[in-house]
Amino acid sequence: MITIPTKDPMENMHLINSLCRLGVSYHFENEIEEQLNRLFIRLPELLDDKDYDLHTVALVFQVFRLNGYKMSCGVFSKFQDNDGKFKEEVVGDVKGMVGLYEASHFRVEGEGILDEALGFTTEHLRTLANQTWTSPHVREYIENALSRPYHHSMQRYEAKLYISFYEREESRNDVLLKFAKYDFNRVQLLHQQELTILLR
Repeated sequence: MITIPTKDPMENMHLINSLCRLGVSYHFENEIEEQLNRLFIRLPELLDDKDYDLHTVALVFQVFRLNGYKMSCGVFSKFQDNDGKFKEEVVGDVKGMVGLYEASHFRVEGEGILDEALGFTTEHLRTLANQTWTSPHVREYIENALSRPYHHSMQRYEAKLYISFYEREESRNDVLLKFAKYDFNRVQLLHQQELTILLR
């Protein structure tokens, strides 16, 4: 799945993001690095050619920054108005807002656009989480992100949380989900065996 060419390279980015969040990316480090190297070179052209939504742009930003690429935070400027404030129309995109919130935690000194993103998303996500019309599934997704952006936590713990979220997604990949569950249980068993040996 990682190496098969796709019409839209962003499909590969979504897959790589899922592999990372499901805790199975360590099986495919070479393939992921190869894909990211190829995509990073084409990135400016891809972002200029297509009008990607906030969720996709935030996801791409996170994947590249997480893997050590110096991606510019200027990719978020198209979601701002002339005063440098984020447009209110993006508030309705819950996944995009969570993605932007998590992306803002990759900021370094001097990246004002990400400082602005952190304040903007925190305020609106708290409001969204408290709305009665927000489904329990979405509320849980928002609250998990607000309490602990996934790259600030322990990978296995986050993988367990993301597996339970991912299996409720309509766009999930069932093969990938099954693989992630098998892998999580295998690693958990290995840890239990190691702990038993250490205690003994």
